[in-house]
Amino acid sequence: MVCFCTRITRHGYPCEQHTVATSDGYLLTVFRIPQSFSSEGTKHATTPAVILMNCLFGTSDLWIINDPNNGLPFLLANAGYDVWLGNSRGNLYSQDHMSLNSKSQEFWDFSLDEIGQIDVPAIIDYITEKVQQLKLHYVGYSQGGSVFFMMLATKPSYADKIKTSQLLGPGVFMCYGQSPLVKPLAQILGRPFAANFLANMSTHASDKIIRALTTTFCQFPLLADLCGAVMNLLAGWGSPYLNKDILLDFLQTMPATISIRQLMHYFQFLVSCEFRPYDFDVERNMLKYGMSPPAAYNLQNVHLQHPIDIYFSDNDFFVSTRDIEHLFHLLGDRASWHRVIYAKFNHFDFILAKNVREVINDCVLEKMEKYEKRPSKSGFCRHFKNKPF
Repeated sequence: MVCFCTRITRHGYPCEQHTVATSDGYLLTVFRIPQSFSSEGTKHATTPAVILMNCLFGTSDLWIINDPNNGLPFLLANAGYDVWLGNSRGNLYSQDHMSLNSKSQEFWDFSLDEIGQIDVPAIIDYITEKVQQLKLHYVGYSQGGSVFFMMLATKPSYADKIKTSQLLGPGVFMCYGQSPLVKPLAQILGRPFAANFLANMSTHASDKIIRALTTTFCQFPLLADLCGAVMNLLAGWGSPYLNKDILLDFLQTMPATISIRQLMHYFQFLVSCEFRPYDFDVERNMLKYGMSPPAAYNLQNVHLQHPIDIYFSDNDFFVSTRDIEHLFHLLGDRASWHRVIYAKFNHFDFILAKNVREVINDCVLEKMEKYEKRPSKSGFCRHFKNKPF
């Protein structure tokens, strides 16, 4: 497996590795692309910071699988942004702790709650202090959107540290997810009785086996289409946009290790139709929350000076348009809603589509440039429906 900085530097970009310590002792690896070495790099008086947070089973590598002409971190660096890429606790880059061994059960005693309430705020604090800027831009894909809302629901003051927020297929409400591979599992493992049965474990061993198998078989042209079909079963059927040139590279980086509780937390979203903290058994719920099940995250606490930009699509098997519409009824004009016009655009396409630059990334950059009041081209946000609902 090729490490992050090797991927970056072979394209001619600088790379830094930073360690962020959380309040509960986890040591998170955050990578930085401080500038562009490209001759096309745009010179500006300031270099605004931006943090990118990845999806479930992903690492910061996922953002840079695409080449510099299409990958969002490269486009941002070329435009004069100070690009940071985070890794939440437990993934392949963040398996150190001040006192716990990653082989211990105690290390894996976390769900999405700790990532949203502890990891993301710690990363934001570290970056803003390091670059001496009061605010930064936030880009979150899938889980990166989930934990963003968890942070703002429980720590509303962090809204003051956000310039723009761009959320791609954010996993908030997931009641109507349609993946034929995920939905049956969720009906079993998303129940409270499973919360303790599989607690405090990781997916490390199975992830290594899956990566070895997929990279072995999917490298053959005759099997590549089959591998793509399996991905479509997960993320949205029949997408013609998967960039097969980067498929093998993608499979070398995913799945990356997560805690079982992290995965089960998403299953609970599907079963309960609620966006709420992890649901333990009744006894532990009472000790931790004072009620059982726990109360949903209060999204009325989410107030940013600039509306959250939410990107979604009709063919997303994880985050359906019905679930996004539910979020719309709660947030209203506190967010700006971008529904992709292409009927087959699926959950993986927000990162892996061969047209991801023109559909998503150029629009994300345009939103940030507009906030920074920079002279730049406009009209890139044209791949979305005029009326999202």
